[in-house]
Amino acid sequence: MLLGLGWIGLKGQTSNIELSGKVIDADSLTPIPSVFIYTASEEGGAITNENGFFSINFNATDTLVFSAVNYQSTFYILPDSLRQGRPYIEVAMEIRTIKLKPLVVKGHLNPAAVRRYLDNVNNRKREENQPNIYRNKPHSEPITTPAGRKHTVSLGTSTRPEGGAALEGALTGLANLFNKRAQQQKRIAALLEAKQNREAQKAYQDFISTKFNQQVVAEATGLNGQQLDDFLQYCNLSNEFIYYATEYELLEAIFARYYRFMGY
Repeated sequence: MLLGLGWIGLKGQTSNIELSGKVIDADSLTPIPSVFIYTASEEGGAITNENGFFSINFNATDTLVFSAVNYQSTFYILPDSLRQGRPYIEVAMEIRTIKLKPLVVKGHLNPAAVRRYLDNVNNRKREENQPNIYRNKPHSEPITTPAGRKHTVSLGTSTRPEGGAALEGALTGLANLFNKRAQQQKRIAALLEAKQNREAQKAYQDFISTKFNQQVVAEATGLNGQQLDDFLQYCNLSNEFIYYATEYELLEAIFARYYRFMGY
């Protein structure tokens, strides 16, 4: 009976042991510093020094957990053969491998595409053929009175009634003639102004279409088909911005919207 109690007491005393050891890299076999070592029951812990050494007092039946940045966590159970005295072990840890999702990289901003885009725009010689309906809006020519002629007519009196009536009739006819001529000149001026406005507007739209169109965007971004059509609708650059923007500013605006469109 005493022997039994003594054996039980001895077993209780040896359940907690002091374990020391070293943690190394499984590939290079170099020591790993700052490895955190703790028990599964979280009753104690330790940290390896700069040479990978550690010492921990724990319940021999518990599981040790070795944890370090960039390494897979390692679990260790002390075998029965080492549950006496002050055992020493070496633990090899493997580097953690992180699997990333596939990433598709598109070379849409290659230097050749940018140079080709800028060359196409510059070859169109914008400065030579650039209309500006905002600053150079055409105006009709003012209606002027021919030199040496006056429209103002003074109606005088005559001692002869028939002479006065004849003069009045002639002056009335002359005034009507000038009035018709003035109205005709106004109509002609209005037609000329409308024609000039149409021509300026057409030149304005042609210039915008030359700077920003499907071919230009396709060369700059590499898009095609339905994706290109969807991007042109998404891009939504104003005509005024396209008209006044430099080639670089326009290209920058296209790519800024391209990034958002593609979700980068």
